[in-house]
Amino acid sequence: MNPDKVQERKEIVLRGIGASPGIAIGTAVILKKHGVVVEEKVAEPSQEMERLQKSIDRSAYELQKIYRTAVDKLGSEKAGIFEAQLLMISDPIFFSGVKKRIDGEKKNVEFIVSDEFSKQADQLRKSDNELFRQRAYEIEDVKNRILRNLTEAKLKSKFDGKSIVVTSDLTPADAVLLSRNEVLGYTSDFGGARSHASILSRSLGIPAVVGLKEITKHIEDGMKVVLDGYHGVVVINPSEETARKYEEKKKWCDQLDSELITEAGQPALTTDGRRVFVEANLELLEELPLLKSHGADGIGLFRTEPLIIDADSIPDEETQFQTFKKAVVEAAPDSVVFRTFDIGGDKLFIGDHDEPNPFLGWRGIRMMLDRPDMLKEQFRAILRASAFGKSKIMYPMVASIEEVVKANAILEESKASLDSEGIAFDRDIEVGVMIEIPSAALMSREIASHVKFLSIGTNDLTQYLLAVDRTNDLVANVFDEFHPSVIRTVKHIIDSGHDAGVKVAMCGEMAGNPLATVMLLGLGLDEFSGVVSTLPVLKKIIRATNYKSARKFARQLLKLDSSDDVKKALVEYLKTRFERIYHTTISEEYVE
Repeated sequence: MNPDKVQERKEIVLRGIGASPGIAIGTAVILKKHGVVVEEKVAEPSQEMERLQKSIDRSAYELQKIYRTAVDKLGSEKAGIFEAQLLMISDPIFFSGVKKRIDGEKKNVEFIVSDEFSKQADQLRKSDNELFRQRAYEIEDVKNRILRNLTEAKLKSKFDGKSIVVTSDLTPADAVLLSRNEVLGYTSDFGGARSHASILSRSLGIPAVVGLKEITKHIEDGMKVVLDGYHGVVVINPSEETARKYEEKKKWCDQLDSELITEAGQPALTTDGRRVFVEANLELLEELPLLKSHGADGIGLFRTEPLIIDADSIPDEETQFQTFKKAVVEAAPDSVVFRTFDIGGDKLFIGDHDEPNPFLGWRGIRMMLDRPDMLKEQFRAILRASAFGKSKIMYPMVASIEEVVKANAILEESKASLDSEGIAFDRDIEVGVMIEIPSAALMSREIASHVKFLSIGTNDLTQYLLAVDRTNDLVANVFDEFHPSVIRTVKHIIDSGHDAGVKVAMCGEMAGNPLATVMLLGLGLDEFSGVVSTLPVLKKIIRATNYKSARKFARQLLKLDSSDDVKKALVEYLKTRFERIYHTTISEEYVE
């Protein structure tokens, strides 16, 4: 591309999802993924079966190479993503439906593979659960690999110079293979922060912004790009002023990141001696090695739903146990809080019941109490894991005391069954409840008398308090975790828990937002649980804060009656006392 033409172009700012922290400034390299054109044709089954097997064998060979590269770069734990894909692609049961249709319909293999895999992916995309939606991309990745090998198409995986990769969707294989080049950053139209590709980007230390929707329509090879993985911002053809601003910001970020990782292992102890715990939200075993390096005081939320997503069915007790055991052993001597299955209103593997309003439907503890055998099996798996490390159990989507009592009764039955079999477990295992429904918030003092801890889920709590579907673009701007009603409700829950003599944690997104840290500390929160990458920042803020001063500040915030006033006060506080953290972590949406 002609450099003069690049300079003539107008600066374009796109906002997506910050999937891997860091700032990158460089030129774009477009990773084009031309989809294989699939036509429906009549074909001879035996020939199509042979073509399918050759494509499977070739795909397995490619995945073996990717797996070995991932092991070299990241270790065997994180490379397990590709081991799982290898098991999928080499499992005859996985392709049994495809082979049956080839034989019965006498159609070409491209058509059958595309149709079968697309049906699975489409079903997952309809889910309200982000994890299920991310799984759809991985199924598409396997499908596209098979189709490419059927047609002998090739993807670009090498390029010269230091560049920012731009693509429609970033797959786990892309993240690993392309990292063999001098990659400065990744950007994509689709994807989420919880996807395997995003997790691998974080592990590789490559900044990434995903979910930009239309970046591939606005950019060409060679154009200058600024990528801000902290805030999910990409600037195409930045002005000199913009480029200079981000160059300066990058220096600040690099220096701060180095300090944060060095200090991450220090306890979160305020200047006047209050000890709080900063834990990680986790859902994939690949993230376990990051716990120690980022100073996590354990796992405050272990999401168990990925077990269903990865297996495409409800995993048995032994499968769950092996996963839970790995988590508690890796986190030891700290604890792991296992949240029982919360797959929302999307009964993709539970039944065919239609959910007209999933957020108010059959989900969380409601579903599990209706399936006591499933709940008992999960309880047994968690209890068995508790013999190998400190474990806790947490119930999601609780609306009433009756639900807690029923769940506790099933837990006792599970303990009795293990006792009768002579299987060891922690008899004093702690049980807690996620407070994320207004009824539970109002009854939090009474609920706390039946458990050992409370954990505030601010994502759903905010959604229900403000009557806002946060996945609906038409009203997403109304979703505001700093709304005075949310802050006052959080304060009520914390006070209620303390009145009942139990600790109160928070595992919603607010807990990992540096803007909210001093406020939550001042409200009396005992434990913060957030995305692993945010933990060093939270701990640094807490260590530099006086608890008594934070309490006074929080009381002032509780008197404010608009979210704008709350955010202005929080921004001013952070900017005044933690200037570098303010400039490197706070999104522009809070300071506009």
